[in-house]
Amino acid sequence: MTKQPSYRFEGYIESWEQRKLGEVGDFSIKTNSFSREKLSLNSGEIKNIHYGDILVKYNSTLDFENNSIPYVIDNDTKLTSDMFLKNGDIIFSDAAEDYSVGKCVELFNVSGNIVSGLHTIVCRPEIDFARYFLGYYLNSNSYRQQVLPMVQGAKVSSISKGNLSKTNISFPSLPEQTTIGSFFQDIDQLISLQQRKLEVLKEQKKTYLKLLFPAKGQKKPSLRFAGFEDEWQEVKLGEVFDIVTDYVANGSFESLRNNVRTYEKDNFAYMIRLQDASNSWKGPWLYTDEKGYNFLSKSRLFKDDILMSNVGTVGRFFQVPELDRPMTLAPNSVLIRSTSSNNQFLYFMMLTANIQDQITMRKTPGVQDKINKTDFKRVIATLPALPEQEAIGAFFQDLDKAIAKQEEKVNQLKESKQTLLRKMFI
Repeated sequence: MTKQPSYRFEGYIESWEQRKLGEVGDFSIKTNSFSREKLSLNSGEIKNIHYGDILVKYNSTLDFENNSIPYVIDNDTKLTSDMFLKNGDIIFSDAAEDYSVGKCVELFNVSGNIVSGLHTIVCRPEIDFARYFLGYYLNSNSYRQQVLPMVQGAKVSSISKGNLSKTNISFPSLPEQTTIGSFFQDIDQLISLQQRKLEVLKEQKKTYLKLLFPAKGQKKPSLRFAGFEDEWQEVKLGEVFDIVTDYVANGSFESLRNNVRTYEKDNFAYMIRLQDASNSWKGPWLYTDEKGYNFLSKSRLFKDDILMSNVGTVGRFFQVPELDRPMTLAPNSVLIRSTSSNNQFLYFMMLTANIQDQITMRKTPGVQDKINKTDFKRVIATLPALPEQEAIGAFFQDLDKAIAKQEEKVNQLKESKQTLLRKMFI
């Protein structure tokens, strides 16, 4: 049986060959069951690939020269040479808590002794494949469409060695494999580069949050913009935020039920939920009509307002952007707003360790942690004069814009890669 992908590099016209994975790969290589407690990044003689690292840490290909791979420690089980891995070996994760089960890595630049660990399956190719090709192919949607129907389990999903060996793989000539594999390797390197730039920006933000706000017990930050020298003033958040309200402040449960209708389809105003903020304000949205919006007058939202999670993961803060229609607050979050201070500055202040620690101390534990509005207002903060607030707020807003721009660049590269994976494999 022969097939061709929908997108190919110029010059390649031959049909792809199709075989069973078990016909071209050896599944007899033994693995071990070492837990994380038996592994260390510090030192050892034998390295070990753990299934959790395959799922969340490694890409489709695993370069031994540029990745930290843990060593086996306190080896009570004898590891024999026939268990050692080689260049080109494919290591599958045979278990996961979701449908990422079956993700795999292709090994290259292998040096020293390395074994495959807990919840893994080794497939060693028995015919020649170009470097990188199988790593990308076996993680492509084209191949995983075969794997997912074979997955078993409820809380923990699993795939068996026998089922993997029954799957079909399609592959072109070695020169075309080389071209495809190198192409995707270049994309991954570009993604990694842009991801590192993103991480640098995020670390810069963490550092500036420490430097531009006073440490606990201090009245001045360690880093200041030129022209600012005065001590900051200690205040309670109840003195700073003159509006601290929520959805239920608009009326009784009965009146809310009678006057506020919600819609999943387009309508007059957005009902803003914490999940909307967590999803980068991209929807899907919940709406209310004009009557509901007018009734919820006490919790209308405007640009630069601050939202706080007061139940569950207490102390998450989000700043409201400008959207394309009126906004009002949905249940299960708190709106905080100041009419005398700079809300951009206040938003970033809420992210500092000093404020977060105080919120943690004041929350009420239970099935779901909570903090009430009264306890929130008692949190102590230190504020500068308004001009310095504005300078700090603008600085962090520009930094957040740079982070968002870099995140978008990374996401676009990842989306482009997934599109190409769908088009270039059978």
